[in-house]
Amino acid sequence: MRGIESVPARLAKVVHGAPDSAVLRTVVLVIAVVQAGLLGLLARRGSWLSDDIDFLVQGDRGFAPAELLTPVNDHIAPGLRFVYAMFATVAPLNWDVTVVWRVLMQAVAIALMGMLLIRLLGRSRWIVAGTLLYALTPLSMPSFMSLSSAVNNLPAHVFGLLLLHATLDWYAGNRRRAVAYGPLSLLISLACWEKSGLIIFTAVALALYVRDRPIRQWFRQSIAYAAALIVPVVAFGIVWLTHQKASSQQLPGFGKLLDLGGQSFAVPLGALAGGPWHWITFAAPFSTAAAPPIAVLLGGIVAVFLLAVAWRQDRRALLLWASILIYVLVTLFLVAYGRFAAFGDTFTIHYHYWSDLSIPLTLAVVLTAKSLQLKGILAPSIAWCCLLAWTAGVVVSDANFAKAWGDNPSRPYFDNVTAELDKAGPSVNLWDSPMPADVVTLLSPDRRLSPVLRMLGVPFRLQGPGSDPYFVDETGHLKPSHLAVWSRAGAPKKNPICDMPMSGAASLTFPLRPTQSELIEAEWFVKAGYFADHESRLRIELLDASGRTVALPEPAASWPASNGSSMYFGPSARILATSIRLTTTDPETNLCITDLEIGLPVVTG
Repeated sequence: MRGIESVPARLAKVVHGAPDSAVLRTVVLVIAVVQAGLLGLLARRGSWLSDDIDFLVQGDRGFAPAELLTPVNDHIAPGLRFVYAMFATVAPLNWDVTVVWRVLMQAVAIALMGMLLIRLLGRSRWIVAGTLLYALTPLSMPSFMSLSSAVNNLPAHVFGLLLLHATLDWYAGNRRRAVAYGPLSLLISLACWEKSGLIIFTAVALALYVRDRPIRQWFRQSIAYAAALIVPVVAFGIVWLTHQKASSQQLPGFGKLLDLGGQSFAVPLGALAGGPWHWITFAAPFSTAAAPPIAVLLGGIVAVFLLAVAWRQDRRALLLWASILIYVLVTLFLVAYGRFAAFGDTFTIHYHYWSDLSIPLTLAVVLTAKSLQLKGILAPSIAWCCLLAWTAGVVVSDANFAKAWGDNPSRPYFDNVTAELDKAGPSVNLWDSPMPADVVTLLSPDRRLSPVLRMLGVPFRLQGPGSDPYFVDETGHLKPSHLAVWSRAGAPKKNPICDMPMSGAASLTFPLRPTQSELIEAEWFVKAGYFADHESRLRIELLDASGRTVALPEPAASWPASNGSSMYFGPSARILATSIRLTTTDPETNLCITDLEIGLPVVTG
């Protein structure tokens, strides 16, 4: 009979407040698997964003320390570099592999939070509520969807929670175990996302929350553990200081900082109401939070109520609320200093910067709510109504986010590119053309398609000699093309046979004659007509009126001997070109440049 009754009976105890520990662990694991799986299905509707392409190409360079320590903007994130190198090595440009990785990391994080609550609360139904709160909050959902944010934030969640487990181990007397994985967890978290170091404040709050001795004895008990945690902070700090290339920044003015502070505190308040409810899509599929005032107001009411409960019932829970306060303030000043000049107040509504706030927020809510005295006939009904209302807010938030998430042009673009190249065969000749602006932004350091194709191992020729290369259009299809000429090199006719002869090691500069009504700045390509009696190599540079020089990438192959052929160069850096320079260092050079055209490749017809 016990075996028959155990499942429904034990599940009933979860609802009525006397759950079995084994059942609680099972429920936590079920929540972790189901929620991570559902997020994975939503993530599959998306695809690569601009940063992902840059990081994958960088990751294709391998796992050498110099590559892992290459700055990410003004970050040092060897953990992020390592994960992208893994993706580029195992399955380059396979979105589903990244989804599987995220699902596993998310499930581990939720399970770690549930197990942490079990260690803190024992047998309590608030464990289930807390696990659901952490699993469902929209605070961390956008950072799961965006791969570059997930590679930062999911390790911050997993290893931050491991640090909290290590903290409980230390104060439970399992000191060797705590030191074995606590500092290592902190180091890995920092290596993926420097700001994840804010979990230390939550660890201190949690250590004070479970304190079972006078403060002086607790302080002496904590010194060795604190010293162990300082080691990874100092180690990573040294790496950061010796490798980062952060640009000079400054904080916005005091009035603007106050406004940013209000927007920052709206983030956790909106989350308490299941918010933000609404998102603004300013570059599909990228969305930022736009919580309506009512969501912030409702969240504020919940926060005030919970703070009042903590003050009256369990003031130690205020320590976790204090860690939230510190988290928001440090994030406000840190990110405002580093990002406001370039992106304005976007960081206050971009949840990439707020994802791991869900850890201290969950702990603060649950450790406060467990003190609630639900008395009276209506009390359970009121509690269930509040839970359902919060869940409804979450559903609205996720559904509104999902509307734009699937609208990502990079998936069909790369599907078309790979299919077209497979059909065309390895001899296809391509312009070194840029990817479209809705796949990579203008802020990307390299918008060219060719590095992505090399990462994929797709065979092709890049601007090889002969006929005009094919152009990859904005939909990813191969199109016949030609160079739309904006200017040509002009040289005085000194040789009756060749206008622009190159003999031996030499450097020649020619003015450019515009063929259009005006000159513009652009990333120029050059088509050089020539004939030569043996292979040659030339370097081509463009110059502007002030003397600034940009070199064009050299073709992979030499200029073959020919009685009449063309070579292709480009793209250059953006320049308003007024002259062109040709340089050769080979004393055996003997060729004739018959034509130099500067322009942009366009689809023919």
